[in-house]
Amino acid sequence: MTAPVMPISSARVGEVLGECETEMTPRRLLAYASGLLLSDEVYLDDARPGGVEMMPAMCAAVEWPLSDGAATSECLGITLAQYRSVGVHAEQDSIFHRPPRMGERLKTTGVLETLKQTRAGILMTCRYDTVDGDGQPVFTSYNSGMFRGWRLDCDHAGTSTRAALPPVALDSESANSDAIAVPRYLPHVYSEGGPIWNPIHTERIVALAANLPDIILHGTATWALAMDSVIRRYTDGDPRRLKRFACRFTGMVIPGETITVRHRDLGDGRIEVDTVDARGKPVLSNGIAEISAG
Repeated sequence: MTAPVMPISSARVGEVLGECETEMTPRRLLAYASGLLLSDEVYLDDARPGGVEMMPAMCAAVEWPLSDGAATSECLGITLAQYRSVGVHAEQDSIFHRPPRMGERLKTTGVLETLKQTRAGILMTCRYDTVDGDGQPVFTSYNSGMFRGWRLDCDHAGTSTRAALPPVALDSESANSDAIAVPRYLPHVYSEGGPIWNPIHTERIVALAANLPDIILHGTATWALAMDSVIRRYTDGDPRRLKRFACRFTGMVIPGETITVRHRDLGDGRIEVDTVDARGKPVLSNGIAEISAG
């Protein structure tokens, strides 16, 4: 892959990536949950008192109009094709201030928060703040991406406002685990239900051309499946009790295989989480969930 002629400018840090609005219609909420093949009443019965709850991982879909690469590539002064050819999703850390309500309209703002030079390339972190009609926070996400082989004009630019991910060391003996089958068609359903689309997840000819072994499941879909596992086990299925979910993306999931989500209760409202593929290789690492009391 060809590196840019000029290094990325650290002066881009702090720039606003744009704004978007999302109406939390029953259709959108139902479609997202269905895109993950969830069948829980809390996500699918819009006639229940208070309506359906947002599956918390849907925050990534709300942020997608700003995080799909178009706004970020323009901010960095590169093409969208360049962005997609070398950029990989590295971390997702989302904080849930309150559950969104069915029918309300949310506004999301994106900011390029930090750029850091590493041996592998540039690590970029963007912050996405989603608020309600009164400007009160609903959820905040820190989305980090690695631009492999690219250079920054300094070692580090910007200061992050998020807490760093803690080290997590889980194994099959010390942790609880849930095996989750990933159907071959899941990336197609998730792409449309999200909607979060990139052809490497659904079009094998594009994935092979990108030197991938096959189509791969979206990182945010793997993240969502791990999140669902934690919600089921530690909140009695109540998504409103999830206050934070974060992890690093460290491997690929090939659709048609089974992943195993591992988790351990630290006893203080925090859950350590990771996920491995069918061969035991990590796909999600350094995961942490924060749960409120029931």
